[in-house]
Amino acid sequence: MKQSLLIYDGSNSLFRAAAEATTRRLDEVVAVRWSAEPVQAFLEAQFDDRPFAFILVEGDSVHVGEATVGRVLGLIGLADALVDGLKRAYAVGGAPVGRLVHGRTVADLDGTFPLSAAAATHLADLRQVREVPVEAPTGES
Repeated sequence: MKQSLLIYDGSNSLFRAAAEATTRRLDEVVAVRWSAEPVQAFLEAQFDDRPFAFILVEGDSVHVGEATVGRVLGLIGLADALVDGLKRAYAVGGAPVGRLVHGRTVADLDGTFPLSAAAATHLADLRQVREVPVEAPTGES
């Protein structure tokens, strides 16, 4: 099975901690920062854009936004009712939280999309990552 990639905002300590907790519980998931250049190249190839969003690349599928929340929490094993509630919270609060916490608006993009052949070529190196980059680079908090 191919390594799944969780693309997240690494500039915030809360989201770094969430990524670390997720990858500790899910051996098949590796977290990579949205801002990493290889991730940006993947996004450009997949979406013809660089959407700022919470993304899970799993097999030949790319989950974005609310779909990522649902899939990751489902894999962790949370109860369906809790997963549904957190997906609704993401749908309602994603944009304002994005502006407040990240300083940018989260992309208005949700759902599951097929992985494009062009985007797949950017994943080989990212899938070789074995550690979650949870520590903030110097100067970030």
